[in-house]
Order: sequence, then structure tokens, then C-alpha cells
Amino acid sequence: MLSRVAAEQILAHIAADLTSLFPEISRCALTMAGALFDQTQLLQPQLPVYRALELLQQSGNPGSDFQPRLLSIGANNGQMPVPTLQPSANIPLGLLQILPILVTGAVQDVDPLADEMEHRFLEHGQLSAHAAKGIEAHFGVSVTHARLMTMTDLNALLRTQLEHFGFLPLWELLDAAITDTDAVLEVSTPPGPRFKWQDGAVHSFFEPFDWWAKHGSGADVPSTDQQLQSAYVDWTREYRRYQTMLSAHGVALRQCLAGLEDAAIPDTFLLEESTLVPAPDSASVTEHATDDLGIVAVTVVNENRQMNFFPLLASGLNDVHQFIRDHGFSGDVAYPGRICYQQETRQLVADTLAR
Repeated sequence: MLSRVAAEQILAHIAADLTSLFPEISRCALTMAGALFDQTQLLQPQLPVYRALELLQQSGNPGSDFQPRLLSIGANNGQMPVPTLQPSANIPLGLLQILPILVTGAVQDVDPLADEMEHRFLEHGQLSAHAAKGIEAHFGVSVTHARLMTMTDLNALLRTQLEHFGFLPLWELLDAAITDTDAVLEVSTPPGPRFKWQDGAVHSFFEPFDWWAKHGSGADVPSTDQQLQSAYVDWTREYRRYQTMLSAHGVALRQCLAGLEDAAIPDTFLLEESTLVPAPDSASVTEHATDDLGIVAVTVVNENRQMNFFPLLASGLNDVHQFIRDHGFSGDVAYPGRICYQQETRQLVADTLAR
């Protein structure tokens, strides 16, 4: 983040570059947040960073009294004046860092500018050496490539990045959320998780192991040679990746139970009552885990009752452990380092104490 004085200097440099490209932009106001953001904080529903800039611009430029001006927002003691403009400490800056600027003006001025920017930034959007060096000096970063982009350009770049890594369905969900489309969009990913954009939220359909293996995405996976484990780990990894990325972009999430798609899961974990009768030598608590994914599920045996727990949020595992303690489900804890399941029934089972 920049101080107020440094932010004023940077905006002056960028305004000079913009004016050289579009002389008519002098009839508009430019508002800049003096901070660098990751694209996940900018590409969010309702564009909250730009909405905050808009409100700040309007507060000093009300109604018919609009006058073109430069407004830079700087930090004081490490804090921006509006919480929305505070770069998130939970999103580490990557190689691509964004300096947000809002162009405000009369419709007859802004609309033609928007069209021109969409066409001209691609070839002529490179910042001047003077502006780039100013960014380097004030932010203390090394600038490899500095250019002007519209939000459409930034969204298109995100699509290219995600498609390259095999996450095009994720971009489709993000685009639907950012544009707040009324249309229902349903996507599925190669490992099997399904997601639906509907009513202002992404609905994700969680599949517990038993349902997944017998009726869901894993119904056609052979149960021998730990193939079910490998496939369910892939499914869970993909599900968690989408949850993490959608949450980082501020998208509203609604986790639902597959097969009962109108049934939202209200807790941080899912408790499933198993139809299996546990073996006499079953461990009281079994943590099904793999090296690369961590704990996938926890099975608890209490007399002839078997319960399977699935953490759904980052805090879910702690809440599962607290639930187990609160209900007195104590005893031996098994850490088999794998997913324990019965091949014949394709269901989770507790690890056995006898070796």
C-alpha cells in the first residue's frame, strides 16, 4: 500500500499515459486505490473494490456538480480508509498484481472510451517507462511488464489461465457470479464433482464415500486394488479446490447433499449414519487419510452403530473432533494412512485393531 502522497504521484503518471492515448479522458474523473491486489480480490461478485472507489468518487463529486478530477486513495499506518480497499492478508500476491483505477464521467464520454479501451489497450496499453519506474520505486517491487487492461481483459486472462490448468468449468462459474447472470449454469469436472450457479450462489453437491461409490460419480470405478480410494481422493481434491477458489473470489457457496439437491448442509461437516454393522474388533475412531490430501473422512464406532464424518470446510475437522469429544465417543484411534472400505459393499469401514 502507498501513502497518500505516493498514491497521488502514481496516479499522475498513469493519468498522463491515459491522456496521451485518449485526450477526451480529461473530461472524466480517475479514482485509484493506492494498493496492489491479487486478481481474486478484484474479480468478485459486484466488483466490491470498484464499488468502493465509485462511492468515494461520488462523495466528493455529487450529482450535477460533477467535475473531472484525480482522486487517489492512500493508506495511513498500513490501513486504507475503506475496509473494502484493504488488500486481503489471506491472498498472497502472485506474479500478476493489479492497481485498480476507476473512470467516471458522463455516459456520452465513458461509453465511447470503454469501446476504445477494449480495442487499443491490447496493442497500445503498455505503461510508459516513467510510470513503470514510479510504480517500482513507490511499491518496492520489480516490474517486468506493466500495462493497462480493462476488467474484460482481466477476466479473459483469468479464463486463459484456468483453462490452461484444466479448470475451465471453474471460470464459467466465476464468470456467472461476477456478471450476476440470472441464467442457471451447471458444470461438472473430469473427476466428477458437479456445481450449479443458481439464485446468486454456487450450489456444490457433496458425495459421501458410500453414496459416491454405489450411486454417484464412482459407481463405475472397480473396487479392487484400491482403485476406489484413488478415485475418491481425486474427487475430493477437485471438490476442495473449487470450494477454495470460489471462496477466495467471494462467491456465495451453498453445499448440498448429492441425491437430495435441495437439502443444504448447514454444518461444517456431514454426519452420515452407515448401514453397516461394525466388526467387533473395530477401532472406536478411524481417520481415513492420504499423504497428499490429509483427512478425507472419520469413522466412529459406538457399540453396533457406525457413523461417518466428512469435513466440508477448513474448520470442519476441528468441529468433528469436538463433536466426538462432546458425545463421549472415546476409545482407540486408528490412523491407517488410507481409506478403509469394504470391497463387497463399497462402503467405508472402521480400521480393525487386530493386525
